[in-house]
Formats: sequence, structure tokens, C-alpha cells
Amino acid sequence: MPVNKDAMARYRIIDRMLADPNRNYTTKEILKEVSWRCDSAVTLRMIQKDIKSLKEEFGKELVRNAGRRGAVKYADQSEPLFYQELTSDEEEILREAIKSLGQFEGLDNFTWLDLLKKKLDFKERPGQQPYISFSSNEELQIPEGLLGRLFSAISKKKVIRITYSIFGKEPREYTVYPYQLKQFNDRWFLLCTPLGDEIYPYRAEFIATFPLDRISKEFKYMDDEPYLETPLDLKARFDEIVGVTLLQEEEVEDIYFAVSKKSLPYIQTKYLHGTQIELDGESQTMFRKKYPTLKDWTFFSIECRPNYELYSKLASYGDQLILLEPRRMRDEMWRKFKNGFALYDGLSCEQHEI
Repeated sequence: MPVNKDAMARYRIIDRMLADPNRNYTTKEILKEVSWRCDSAVTLRMIQKDIKSLKEEFGKELVRNAGRRGAVKYADQSEPLFYQELTSDEEEILREAIKSLGQFEGLDNFTWLDLLKKKLDFKERPGQQPYISFSSNEELQIPEGLLGRLFSAISKKKVIRITYSIFGKEPREYTVYPYQLKQFNDRWFLLCTPLGDEIYPYRAEFIATFPLDRISKEFKYMDDEPYLETPLDLKARFDEIVGVTLLQEEEVEDIYFAVSKKSLPYIQTKYLHGTQIELDGESQTMFRKKYPTLKDWTFFSIECRPNYELYSKLASYGDQLILLEPRRMRDEMWRKFKNGFALYDGLSCEQHEI
């Protein structure tokens, strides 16, 4: 087996690709990656010989046509040939990352995570408190292993058919292109686009959000369906909203609100939305003249699409935050508080009658 520098560089790249649990590569794809990373010329014949050497001289068992025609991978992807040496700082960081990932049900059995544990000789110290802790809703029961399996489907770019339960209705199947897993307010969501049917045609610009606690554990890979990437920038898309509900009928609005002195430090340090700004002196003066009953309040603006989550966040500050503009949003907030007041007032009357 040749051991010159160029050959060793190729082996390392090929070894990493054959051990990748999230994707199956063809020899042509391996050639493209190796050619891009190596300075010397590389041919398909060289790649084929390198893979053969990994099998015959190092005893690495291979699986051919793994998931698709022409693909190749290690039968045991948890044992690549080349382990990268880690510094002590890197080890400590990875140990904490593994602990954090292990808190997410369905991720702790990933091959790559098991491999990291082996490299670090990972063992939990009894009684040791985690350095990082994530909030979670224990009442929302995500089916065991679902988070990890959906992660795999997204990374492998597979079309899947899920069974989703809508409150008060019979479960329904949806065939979807899965794009991202997103957490909001202690809940996990699958962001995806349905393939469409005769009733609801495919719309590339439409993103559905399915809570994981309402998706059945078992879903099907639709291998005969080609995977389509979303044309949308999901980060930019969800930067336009609070939470995960994007209402197509709602446009991005310039939204203005006032905050009392009591809650001002909280709003200044914990933004309602990434676009939040505190109005400058001239604008503050203008708004105080426009709303004279709020002369001691501070005025802010955000730029986003209205949705249920935004109204809920604004309402969470009670009488310490007042939504001012647009007027239709202020009227909607007024209706919510009016209905709530009526309910509380009714309870007060009942209490007095007792």
C-alpha cells in the first residue's frame, strides 16, 4: 500500500466520507470531493483503488449500492481509520456538547455521537451537574427516537410520509420534503413543504410547521420521490415573525408600542423581536405628544408579521406594555383584553354572590 503524502491525504478524505452516517456517497462524488481538497491530480481509477485498499489491506467491510445505485460506505460506520487528536480544551467542550445533545431524546443513539463518546472515552461522573441546561416541556411527549430519525431524513434529503394528528380530528398522512427542526417555546417543530395533491397543490413557497408531539413515531421514506430543496431562505423567512406561525395573508408591519418604567429594563435587554429599536429622542418626543397619557413611557418599534405568538408575547407584559400601531392590531389587542376582563369580572361577581 502506498504511503506517500498524497495517498495518505486521499485516504483520510475517503475514510471520512465512507464513515459518514448521514449520507451515502458514490465514487464519482468521492472523486469530486477529493479533487477539490487535494492539490495533486486525482482520477476515478485512483479513487476506486484507494477504496479497494481500505477494504483489502485494512479489513474495512464495505456496503455497495447503499441506499442508491453506485453508493458505497463502511458496514460499520462507528470505526473510521483516522481519529483526529483533540486538545484538552476541545475535549472538555465536546464532553459538555455531548451531555447537552444527550438531553434531546432520539439524538443520543446517533452513530456519530457514539463515535465521539469512544474518542473521548466518555463516562458520566456520578452526581456531576451539567454546565449547560436547556428548558423543556415534560408534558409534551415526543415519540421515542422521532427527533433523531427526522434529523436523519433531513440530512439525507429524503422525502417522507408522516402521520399527523390534529386536535379533535382523525390522524392524516402527509408526504413532505423535510427541511429543518426548530424549537420554540419548549416545543419542537418540523418545517417542511407538502408534495401536494389534487385538493392542495404543491407550493414551493409554502412552509408547514408540524409539532413533533403530534407526529407518529413511525414514518415512511418515499424513495421513489425525488427530493426538492426549498427555494426559500428559512432563516430570513422566520426572521420576519415571532415563533413559528407564518401567516401568508399578513404582511410585514412597522409595529409601535410603549413600555412603562417598571418593565423598561426587561424590554431593553430581552428584545421582543430581532428588529426591535428604541425610538430616538425626536421620535420619542413626537410619540409622547401623540399619546399624552403615556408621557413617562418609552416608545419602541419592531418590524415583523403579526401572528398568534406575537400577540401572546405582547400580552404577557399585561398593563406594562401597550400596543399602539397599527390601529387594527391595537384594536385586536383591545378585544383580547376586553374579553379577558369580562371573564375576570364575571368571576368577581360570582365570588361576591357567594
